[in-house]
Amino acid sequence: MKLTYDKLSSGHILSIEEAENLMLEICKGNFNEYQIAYILGVFKARTMELKELIGFRNALLHLSIPLKLDKPCIDVCGTGGDNKNTFNISTLSAFVLAAAGIPVAKHGNFASTSISGSSDILKHFGYTFKTKEDEIKKELDTSNLCFIHAPNFHPALKNLVSVRKSLSTNTLFNLMGPLVNPANTKYKYVGVFSKEVARLYNYFLQSINTTYTIVHSIDGYDEISLTSKLLQISNTSEELIEKEDLAFETINADDISAGKSIQDAATIFTNVLQNKSTQAQMNVVLINSATAMKCYNQKSLEECIQLCKESIESKKAYNLFKTILN
Repeated sequence: MKLTYDKLSSGHILSIEEAENLMLEICKGNFNEYQIAYILGVFKARTMELKELIGFRNALLHLSIPLKLDKPCIDVCGTGGDNKNTFNISTLSAFVLAAAGIPVAKHGNFASTSISGSSDILKHFGYTFKTKEDEIKKELDTSNLCFIHAPNFHPALKNLVSVRKSLSTNTLFNLMGPLVNPANTKYKYVGVFSKEVARLYNYFLQSINTTYTIVHSIDGYDEISLTSKLLQISNTSEELIEKEDLAFETINADDISAGKSIQDAATIFTNVLQNKSTQAQMNVVLINSATAMKCYNQKSLEECIQLCKESIESKKAYNLFKTILN
């Protein structure tokens, strides 16, 4: 592995096998924190190549605890790492979708660069993370939604938590998160923090049996933020959508901030589900939920928006949220 480490230092692009072996060694604890930080810095300084992405993903899935679900689900997940501190848009979308009849297997984790990741917000509300396949399946059967807490299914990554937090920026592990859901969902709605990552994901997702939509707001958000133009890529198209053409009015960055604490984020979370949020907060949840729904059922965006509105206005999404906490 020292040879591979030294190759990285000289600008070498890793092969699939080299990347896979490097990740395995990192996860086994064969590099110290300074060496890991250096490796992460290399991939911060340059764009990851497709074969490196494949190798890293192969290693992480090999080390993960597999999870086989009985129905085709969608994962709604972002890379994070955009340093925008938005409220929990993708997690809210998971509840909206599930209550509207779309099966969701949400992969999530604690935040490393923001106030509130999906695991942070659910833990705040008292949710119990499931650790076994039969528990996850039961949750999906009863709620149409299951939450897959990444540390419970990727135990090899636990020794990397401190170095990721100390760096306080996006790393190659942000890139891996949406691609290593142990349930390997057939449908994927993914937000990414850059155009380069969007196109890298597109190349990769084209190569596996999945239906996907990738979104990146051009001003840096890993979701549809309604603050700028949108890059949207799917199995069949790539388009740059003007903010005026996104079905909702343009909003400001402050409109979708999570606030300064987990309690602030939690207040926004419940306000959205109870249909008591600001219009801007509601709209950004609706456009992301509807775009994810369109990925799954191929209906028009307009119809999906109406179905997502009904999911919230009828209190189905809020009732599902209360159910899943019990």
